[in-house]
Amino acid sequence: MQWMIAAAPELREAACAAHLPIANAAYRIQKGALCALPMAAGLRCGALLLNSSDGSCSQVVVQSILQECARRRYGTVIVPFPAPALTSSLARHLYRAGISLWVHETCAHAAPGGMVLVCTAMSGGDIQRRLRECCRAFGADRIVLDLQRLRMDFRLPARSGQGEPLTQAALDALIREHQPAVFFSKDLFARYFTYAKNGESHFILFDDADTLRQKLRLGRQLGVAAAFFQWPEVCDIAD
Repeated sequence: MQWMIAAAPELREAACAAHLPIANAAYRIQKGALCALPMAAGLRCGALLLNSSDGSCSQVVVQSILQECARRRYGTVIVPFPAPALTSSLARHLYRAGISLWVHETCAHAAPGGMVLVCTAMSGGDIQRRLRECCRAFGADRIVLDLQRLRMDFRLPARSGQGEPLTQAALDALIREHQPAVFFSKDLFARYFTYAKNGESHFILFDDADTLRQKLRLGRQLGVAAAFFQWPEVCDIAD
């Protein structure tokens, strides 16, 4: 299984400690142009990662991405958000240039030869069933596990399925304050606990190093091709 970790230029040195190929999270598309954070001339990374896009999908944007890949010798372009038009345009040109394209799951149809990012941070359902369905739909050799680190506070009843994101510091503070019994969800491959405050019940769902390892193990068992991390999310558990 191939691994890659995304880091902005100022975090690259720290991310190198993880001994993984690095995706340079320095790029965005704004006002029809490819924009980049300042970076050292000799910065070596394996991939160009687009952080965001204003929806522009012009030949100028596509050519700028191709030129940046050639200049910095990127072997992969990652578009982790839904952008079907951009994905389709990039797929045609990158394929001819021999550059791999990793795309959001909803854009898999726009890049038939691309790799598909499948998010593992689930608040409901069954992760094993979901990954098996993705393997059947796309082929295990096209799947990249997008190992977003889940840390979410749900106020019960959470009918919308949406919770409030937590920082690691906030999660640690809740655990210190409430000293909860923490359980492991076999359906979600995540840990959880409950607590009450101001008359409200809360359900906390979170990932740690062990749950991410278990998701990786499941991916390997299914023959998944690759896994993708964001350095700021895993810097404290990279070892």
